[in-house]
Amino acid sequence: MTWKHAVFGPSHAGYVGAVLANGTEPEPVHLDPGSGANFQETREVWAYTGMGNRPAAAGARACCACGWRGPTLPLDGAELADGTETDPRPDTEPFYEDWLAHTEAIEQQTVPLPRALRELLEQLDNQLTNLAMDAPAAALKAVDAVDRLAQHIGWLAARNVNAETPEQLEALSTALGVAPSEAGARVTYYRLGL
Repeated sequence: MTWKHAVFGPSHAGYVGAVLANGTEPEPVHLDPGSGANFQETREVWAYTGMGNRPAAAGARACCACGWRGPTLPLDGAELADGTETDPRPDTEPFYEDWLAHTEAIEQQTVPLPRALRELLEQLDNQLTNLAMDAPAAALKAVDAVDRLAQHIGWLAARNVNAETPEQLEALSTALGVAPSEAGARVTYYRLGL
């Protein structure tokens, strides 16, 4: 199970990762879905049971797609599948809390929105939510108008932002709280008016 952040998307997707007895992370496990050549891979702790050719996890920690890792917690052998457990996964709550604290720290590093704009966005959210319940056709019309406005302002901001050099792209990625590749993709998306 991975955790997705509504604002940061795949740049900060989280999961409970496995840690081996020597303190390292194992290579990803490749999952065979049956027939075909499309193998899935995972680094989630549940896949490291010691069965087959998979190593056994000795610990687990919250992991983020950005490379951040939380503190390692030891696993009780009963927490992993030994063929008798009906749910081999450890309790994810402490790991989720670690990841959530990480994403909150990322949020603190991003560029702050002016208070008046934050309040306006909250009002817009409330009004559109109510409109969607009371007059869905009007809500769809309003959402279309908001989308056009967002596209225009996104184009204007992307045209004016400094994101040409790796250093500028890194600064922008910190300001937005996403990976540099995602920041660059966002700029390109709005510059091209996609």
